[in-house]
Amino acid sequence: MKNFEVFFKNNLFIDKQTGKALHFKPNATYTIQSDNENFLLEDYLIQNNTPLNSKDKIEELQKKLKSFQLKKIADAGTVLYFRIGLGKITEEELEREYLFKSILEEDLYIKSKDHKNWNLCNCVCKTIELVEGKLGFPFEEIEANSLSELFANVVSTYFNKKRATACNAFKTFYFEPKEEKPSLYWIKHQAKLNIDKKRKAVIINTNLGN
Repeated sequence: MKNFEVFFKNNLFIDKQTGKALHFKPNATYTIQSDNENFLLEDYLIQNNTPLNSKDKIEELQKKLKSFQLKKIADAGTVLYFRIGLGKITEEELEREYLFKSILEEDLYIKSKDHKNWNLCNCVCKTIELVEGKLGFPFEEIEANSLSELFANVVSTYFNKKRATACNAFKTFYFEPKEEKPSLYWIKHQAKLNIDKKRKAVIINTNLGN
């Protein structure tokens, strides 16, 4: 049996003697011993961001983005779904694709300086459920200050180095369907209303003066 004295940094266990990262065999069992205060609570991933109500949110954005035009495309409480796919299955993964349910905790706005190029504003949000796919361990909620950051946080938490953390949030997040049951099949083959289509509708209405 081997014993190592290690320190933990950037999600790696570093061997103090060699300075090299230790790599662990997937699904094996290890015994880790340290002082009680070195083990974080189960909910340490929760950032405890304080969402703003509708009035405070728009006032904050108007203050920070004085030269931008702002348009709201979703209300706080809106449910969005997104899929994460892995390139290949290793011995660590039980599935290749996963469907997650998330919720906006603030109103979601888009911004533009030229009325042509519209980008998403920051918005407190969180992933609240693993709808389809098996992680092999319990799912925990993950928070973020934007949808792009939320996607990246989920990838880095559950699929570290298994795929890129970047995404096009406009085309990745879909609104909750009214009739269909959310599933991987739905989001891949049936889902139509993503944030990009909502953005385009808002831009058209803006150009029409509505």
